[in-house]
Amino acid sequence: MEKLTTTDTPRKSGLMWKTLTLALCGALSLSMISCWNTTSKDVLKQQKKVESLSSQISHYIDARKQLVEDYNKLLKHPKSKSNKNDIKKSLAQIYEKISKYDEKLEDLAEDKLEAIDKLNEYIWNLEINYAPNEPIDPNRWDFLLTIQ
Repeated sequence: MEKLTTTDTPRKSGLMWKTLTLALCGALSLSMISCWNTTSKDVLKQQKKVESLSSQISHYIDARKQLVEDYNKLLKHPKSKSNKNDIKKSLAQIYEKISKYDEKLEDLAEDKLEAIDKLNEYIWNLEINYAPNEPIDPNRWDFLLTIQ
């Protein structure tokens, strides 16, 4: 009797609802991204980021050059029994710093290339919408003069 009163309907899988939810969220995300237009402020902000990375790279290159100069001088320094171990330790420490600077420069170079790509993308996608019967900005593209 109990078996007759219960119905054996298959349960709807939560997977279908999860899939539908993810699809809707994805569509919403894409529509939000496509609604965003690049402005000249975005371009200038990205240009400042590129300049900052260039400045950091320049700083690390200068510091690395000084370390390499010190390392090469120390290599040429005459060695005696008393200073041989000290020179080896100093060379190892300088070499370790040079290696760290090399790694940092590689990371900064990668970041700069990505920032330049993004800057170029911003310039390419730059859209400034004009309303009819509104004055047009004569300086619209002046920011391009500051990009190097």
